[in-house]
Amino acid sequence: MPVTVLALELLADLRSWAAQYPQVLAATPIEALAISTAAISPWRGADELRLPARMYVWAYALDDHVEQNVRSLDELDDLFGRCDAVVRSGGRDDSHPLLASLSGWQSALESAPLYPRLAGLWAARFAEALRGERYDWTAGRARDRGDGPSDPEEYLTYAASSNAWMTHFPRWATSDRGDLLDNLPVLDSALEAIEVAVRLSNDLATFERERSEPGQNNILMYDTSPEWVRGELARHSRKAREQLKALVTAGSAPAVELLRLLDWSVTFYSGADFRGWGSDRDLTG
Repeated sequence: MPVTVLALELLADLRSWAAQYPQVLAATPIEALAISTAAISPWRGADELRLPARMYVWAYALDDHVEQNVRSLDELDDLFGRCDAVVRSGGRDDSHPLLASLSGWQSALESAPLYPRLAGLWAARFAEALRGERYDWTAGRARDRGDGPSDPEEYLTYAASSNAWMTHFPRWATSDRGDLLDNLPVLDSALEAIEVAVRLSNDLATFERERSEPGQNNILMYDTSPEWVRGELARHSRKAREQLKALVTAGSAPAVELLRLLDWSVTFYSGADFRGWGSDRDLTG
């Protein structure tokens, strides 16, 4: 299926889904996210990629809500605790549109072919991503007060805030490839390295905007230079490629998807920022 046709099919689904939760999903760049989903997995059908594409949108909406609307740590912890409960228990929570949309998404995910054997890993990595978001929120507020953290190694331990693992996982749960489970330790380790690379490439792309916005947290605010960041980005990219080399050579589709995730993300962020590339674009300025 041509990537453009696949992207349009995903876009139609995302528009329909976003219309159900306009308070939190309508302002996301669904066009760019649909294209990204299709570009990373162009051999898959739209039905297979519906859940991955929706998680891209949901994670983007969560990030925006946390940055723009959450006013206290208690409020943040309550929201994240409820998100975590939805993922771990599969129960429904309609107390907020983010939780309602996650509840429906999680229910659909649980019927995916490989989900039962991956549920524990999903819950653990989802919680890790929320911890990364929490760190970014607290660090950004501390920075506004003039006492933010400065250790880049500490920052990178919370690279899960890039949500790369969270948004890629649905591809694994919906896969019909038995070799995915056999190779899961390598795939998971490579995705963690890619997660750091995505975090760093995103930071390079967004720093000029974020440096003037309150509550932001970016690696270039940690006594680093763009050259250092590019070096770390290259190092983690090499690590992922080395881990995946044998699997890619053997024709592993999940490994190829990870390389496409890495290449697409780094290439995209080298010239653009997702914000403003879709339905969230401000046409009044």
